Amino acid sequence: MRGLAVAVALLTVGTMAQVPLAPVPTAEEVLQFLQGMPISAALKAALAPVLGAGLATGRATPAVSLPFLRGLATLPPPQAEEALSIVYRTLERGFMVDALMNDVLKVLKMGQPWEAVMTNLRIRANLLVASQQVLVQHGIVGVGPQGPGGPLLPQDRLVVEMAWAVGDFVLSQPREPLEAFVRSRFQKLRGSVLDPSLVDPLLAALTPELVEQIARQAYGPSL
Repeated sequence: MRGLAVAVALLTVGTMAQVPLAPVPTAEEVLQFLQGMPISAALKAALAPVLGAGLATGRATPAVSLPFLRGLATLPPPQAEEALSIVYRTLERGFMVDALMNDVLKVLKMGQPWEAVMTNLRIRANLLVASQQVLVQHGIVGVGPQGPGGPLLPQDRLVVEMAWAVGDFVLSQPREPLEAFVRSRFQKLRGSVLDPSLVDPLLAALTPELVEQIARQAYGPSL
């Protein structure tokens, strides 16, 4: 029986080893796909250099950008352009947009109506702006590069995680207070996703007023 188990295990390993891995897309493939999308030439002309710069600096990655564009390509062009315009303006301001694009795909796969997709996208984009503004105001992060082509800084990830923590609260309304929810999230990210040197000053400065200031902008005018 032990010999049979070993044989099965070896066969399983051998079978898994033979499964071809999907090739990782390149930035060139992403930009080429964008040019073939049935959207306006003006939007393509505006988005292509911004997306190219974002892909070069890591603010967007091919592995997320290509599925995102493919997902939008299945929608009516006006809807695709509406979502792309927000992602374009967000990336143009220097924010990391992988999480934003993944979130659009997630909501689309849930079969939500287009209005819900766009509401979610606007809230997430607004919270990126609000998180950066409030964290800069409180001296937790510096201003940093204002565009997609500057070097990616550790604080850029901190801004994304703050926006996502507040957004998850705003969109799901858990029972615990917002400040406790955000604090718990960053305690889990400390030392894994984010360096303690980034998280500790944030946790020291975190107050209900700080996170509520960010949340209030969630339903403001979109980018």
